[in-house]
Amino acid sequence: MSDYQYEAECHGCFIIQPVNHIPLCKSCNNKKERDLVRTRSFDFSVLTSHLLSEEAKENVRKDIIFKYGSDLELFSDSTYRSLN
Repeated sequence: MSDYQYEAECHGCFIIQPVNHIPLCKSCNNKKERDLVRTRSFDFSVLTSHLLSEEAKENVRKDIIFKYGSDLELFSDSTYRSLN
């Protein structure tokens, strides 16, 4: 079973395409995951929720910032409040 099993309007980019249960397309879901890590919401990100040490989580965060920059891609700075 695919994570993107039906077509609907993506809630990130508003384009009709295959989406997951949130519903976000692959591109917007990846942006969401990177934004969660950037804001240190490690427990909510698939990329870091399995990591045990804070050092490992911070290393993933630094890698994402190095590759994609520190600006949020999907979340809005004015409306987002970190859960941590």
